[in-house]
Amino acid sequence: MAYPRNPNTTSQFPQADTKEMHALMECMSICRACARKCVEEGNKRTAMLCHDCSDICDLTIKLKSCDSEYCQQVSDLCAHACRHCASECGNMQAQHCQECAEACRRCADSCSAVHSHR
Repeated sequence: MAYPRNPNTTSQFPQADTKEMHALMECMSICRACARKCVEEGNKRTAMLCHDCSDICDLTIKLKSCDSEYCQQVSDLCAHACRHCASECGNMQAQHCQECAEACRRCADSCSAVHSHR
């Protein structure tokens, strides 16, 4: 995958798509916060899904940062996990779950869009 490079730098490190990375970081942090709130509310299943989604986003960020050969597979998994989490949280009434569902949808779309341009 060719990453856009800043013409003002001479860095040899891959430059990840900032829009996708932003979506991943946002989803990771919102899912983590949602998981904490779901635990407090006794929604164990939703909390576990949010926690897993957050961890998968974190792994995706790490692998994209080093241009790993596993980026596509992990991004596909991330999109799948985000869609699953969005579906689960989208069925909940809590505002934090609704916000989590939206962040997950954006992240899933972002992960899927990157691969459709390859």
